[in-house]
Amino acid sequence: MIGTHVVTLTPAAGGADVDVSCLVDRVSIRHGRDDTDTQPEPNTATFDLSLDTDEDVYPDGLDVAGVLTVTTTVAGHPASVRFSGKITDVDQTWEAAGEDTPNRQVLQIIAAGPLADMGRRVVGDTPWPQQLDGARVSAIMAAAGVTLDPLYSDPGTVQIIARDIDAQPALDVAQATAGDAGGIVWTTRAGEIRYADSDHRRGTVPALSLDACDVLVTPKWSRTTAGLINKISIGYGVAGSGDQPRYVAQRDDSIEEFGRYELEASTQLAALADAAAMGDLLLTTNHAPVWIMSSLPVDVGGLDEARYLALLDLEMNSLIGLTGLPAANGAPTSAYLWVEGYTENLESGVHEMEFAVSGYCRTVPPPRWNDVDPATTWDTVGAITWDGIACLGPTPDRGRWDDVPASQRWDQIAPAVTWDTYRTGG
Repeated sequence: MIGTHVVTLTPAAGGADVDVSCLVDRVSIRHGRDDTDTQPEPNTATFDLSLDTDEDVYPDGLDVAGVLTVTTTVAGHPASVRFSGKITDVDQTWEAAGEDTPNRQVLQIIAAGPLADMGRRVVGDTPWPQQLDGARVSAIMAAAGVTLDPLYSDPGTVQIIARDIDAQPALDVAQATAGDAGGIVWTTRAGEIRYADSDHRRGTVPALSLDACDVLVTPKWSRTTAGLINKISIGYGVAGSGDQPRYVAQRDDSIEEFGRYELEASTQLAALADAAAMGDLLLTTNHAPVWIMSSLPVDVGGLDEARYLALLDLEMNSLIGLTGLPAANGAPTSAYLWVEGYTENLESGVHEMEFAVSGYCRTVPPPRWNDVDPATTWDTVGAITWDGIACLGPTPDRGRWDDVPASQRWDQIAPAVTWDTYRTGG
């Protein structure tokens, strides 16, 4: 099914919002990132508009610094915000229509989400103390005038060194911190800036299940050495007269099977324990090639209402289950895939989405003992070792607080819900 799309303009000079949907021919939205190795770019949207100036005019507020918000609604359900961002570019031209050409006005407008503003706001007036990576990113954003909501942004997992920087764009400093800590500075569909630390994806369950028939092209798997790491050297702390001290480690089993794939990096990590945590995480999740499906174009119009609504809820860090894939040369016939980003095209009666996805085991944190089925014992666990295990797959909800994704906070739960009633709906 396809919902109803609405484009709303909030003029920069103030005043009432204006519904400009009837002027918009097409909206193309870009959300998130294309891979697991980079930080996301700001969300962007391109709007194609046209009108006959003999009959209508563009609103005065449809100009640079105005805010455009795109929503999609299914009857009987709340609207889903697809994009919200500030206009950065306006291009004007005319359609070729003979003598009527001057009256057939066409606009193309580009808008960007609030993460783009962070690339233009300079920070560095006040030094930061040693602190967790989530606290550092929050402090950087606060210096740029944005407050991260601690209910939705993660606290961090490793300590970042005290730092006094020269004036630099807030986005560059925040993304550098996130990269060193294995985290992500990202933006929701609605334009809320958040920080996901290296533990963020733990406990996530699939939000949408698709069959291969729901995919518009034949799924393509690849298994390469891209991303393979089996020997690391990670700098940490403050360099003295020479280089930073370094944490060095390797996976001998991986080196023996695939050869040596080394990573050497200087970081803002504060101590040996922090460097060891990040190094061991990299060695565990990247010590062997994995099957990768990088693109997933979905037959949106073929989904039933329940799955269409689930699709509308997806954004970066969401998890999709995919089944019904053909068996060939050891490639998976089913998979759990992280949403890293997507492109989305909206027109009247049209809704197209193509997802950039990554395999579940590439970025999920290594399992803990609490993630293992309670029926498993040391006598029945088999050949699995904590040094060797990288991934168990999505764990079922066993009614424990440990099963809740890292982005969930007890403060978000309705006050009437107790520890005893949380899983039963209270």
